[in-house]
Amino acid sequence: MKRVKLLCAALCGVCWAVGGRAQVLKNHTKSEVFFLGARGMERDSALVDEVIDTYYSTIEKGFRQTGLPRFIVAGRERKMIFGIGGNVSVRLNYDFEGMIPDPDFVTSLIPVPGSPRTRRQVLFDPSTSGLYFKAIAHAGRLGPVVGYVQTDFRGGSNRHTLSLQMAYVEIAGFSVGRRFTTFCDLGASPATVDFEGPNGYSLVYRTMVRYRHRFGEHWSVAAAAEMPDPSVSYVPGTSAVAQRMPDFPVYVRYGWNEDKSHLRLSAVFRDIYFYEDGKEDVNSLFGWGIQFSGAIQAGRKLTTYMQFLYGEGIAAYIQDIAGEGLDLAADPRKPGALQTLPAMSWIAGLQYEFSPKWIATAAYSGVKVFGRNDYRVPDTYRIAHYLSANLFYHLTGSCQIGAAYLYGTRRNMDDRQGHANRAQAIVQYNF
Repeated sequence: MKRVKLLCAALCGVCWAVGGRAQVLKNHTKSEVFFLGARGMERDSALVDEVIDTYYSTIEKGFRQTGLPRFIVAGRERKMIFGIGGNVSVRLNYDFEGMIPDPDFVTSLIPVPGSPRTRRQVLFDPSTSGLYFKAIAHAGRLGPVVGYVQTDFRGGSNRHTLSLQMAYVEIAGFSVGRRFTTFCDLGASPATVDFEGPNGYSLVYRTMVRYRHRFGEHWSVAAAAEMPDPSVSYVPGTSAVAQRMPDFPVYVRYGWNEDKSHLRLSAVFRDIYFYEDGKEDVNSLFGWGIQFSGAIQAGRKLTTYMQFLYGEGIAAYIQDIAGEGLDLAADPRKPGALQTLPAMSWIAGLQYEFSPKWIATAAYSGVKVFGRNDYRVPDTYRIAHYLSANLFYHLTGSCQIGAAYLYGTRRNMDDRQGHANRAQAIVQYNF
């Protein structure tokens, strides 16, 4: 039994070390474990690693996900584990030759056209600092029951108020609560200094009921019912109405090379409801999207990333245009009618590890909206590009610094264009 525990501890250490490098901006120091009502157990390395391994097995890995906390509290029998962690994160931004009026590099916010007033700015942003809490309870044959809460300080009009980001419960493959949409492949983008990340990412929060199942060593599938959040440009004669059907995202995923590489095919299906004033009736249009994504480790130091997404009525799932009213818009063929607009996005990225302390990443992304049936509103978003080059240094296992250059463009349907350049730095301390 002792040999088995030591082997588990060794495997835990390997997984923790490898997984720790997969995402840059998180804690890379081994957690401190405290046992309630049991003196001396903290000195038993096998028990400590068993607790860390249990916690690590519940982590969803990928872009903007938290890793291991610095502090974990466990019961004497390890049937209850509680982790508390967080980070202090400060970004310093300098925009030149075109600016974005936001701490995040959101290309849909690029002024079109630019002017001397929107040429330069400096921004400091500590609002992505946050706290997270996770409780893990042993539930016999059902496996662990996981409760998770994550916050940051981006609430309120001034973005300095504590705000709920994620809150969910997991048990036996089911997840209930608020987290990133099931449609998003969190492993399909490299880390960026920019909190927002690639403009074409489907990195949006949803409240959901999800079921995920793993088949053998390589395959996993998931399906969910998620709270809809339509983004519609209503025309005279139409107005908003309560949604009557959840969105349904699904995916199938294949992983290999100890899950350091994967490919994933995702889809989402939705009905978007609206009210027709003249008919005094509720109508809906069908939206759908497909996405192919993945990450491939090409050698010991290099990892490549990619994503391609296309659909109709799915602007709410592309973070750059989620609030632009481009799920549904006017149908020029019929006065007072709405139509779904086609949209697509793409991401290409890489991450290179020069050493355990120095990591470089780069990402190129784009989003395009198609004006179906001659839909052409002059100041409406048509296409945007995002480019990010990043360099990170691990000052300590818990503290990272980084620098980045970002470039973005936005072109509207009348072919007017704006662009922005940003130099960005970050200091982040994880606990």
